Amino acid sequence: MTNYRADYLTHEALSSMPFKSLGHDVMIHERVTLVGIENISIGSHVRIDPDVILLATGPLTIGCYTHIAPGVFIGAKAGFEMKNFANIAHGARIYTVNDDYSGEYLMGPTIPADLLSLSPGAVFMEEHANIGAGAIVLPGVTLAEGSVLGALSLIGRSTEPWTMYGGVPAKAIKQRRRDVIRKGQDLLESRRFLQNSAR
Repeated sequence: MTNYRADYLTHEALSSMPFKSLGHDVMIHERVTLVGIENISIGSHVRIDPDVILLATGPLTIGCYTHIAPGVFIGAKAGFEMKNFANIAHGARIYTVNDDYSGEYLMGPTIPADLLSLSPGAVFMEEHANIGAGAIVLPGVTLAEGSVLGALSLIGRSTEPWTMYGGVPAKAIKQRRRDVIRKGQDLLESRRFLQNSAR
């Protein structure tokens, strides 16, 4: 059996990096690309797997008990936040800025700003929100508490709480149970108790 922590950065390595803030029990794989580390805030009990790209040219915040699976891309130029217990599955893509596709303006990162027309919009994942494998989230979307975006889906509008979405474009499919709210609160409270007891 191999040590699954072997290719993750050590606590000492993470502590030496200029994150805006960094919690404890954070696992970041050595093959994660971090751009704009000074804009990245990470909570506790977080795992970020190989080949993730966090493009934090704007604020990027990751809450506690969260997971970002391999191959995820997050472009946070206009801001991105995922709150506690949110998760992003393999290969999902999250964008916070769109080019103008009308043909009136030039497009792409090498073009001077005065020749572009960009549409920015921060993306938010509320507590217990989840994004499925290969899904795409467009600028300005809020994934409400407990909402789930299915695999290979595309969403350009905000969701309703505790609702599952799927398709291209994504549409509401069915409601979710809310049992995890209490379980999550219990976990946070138990960890706070243990931390206070250790002092």
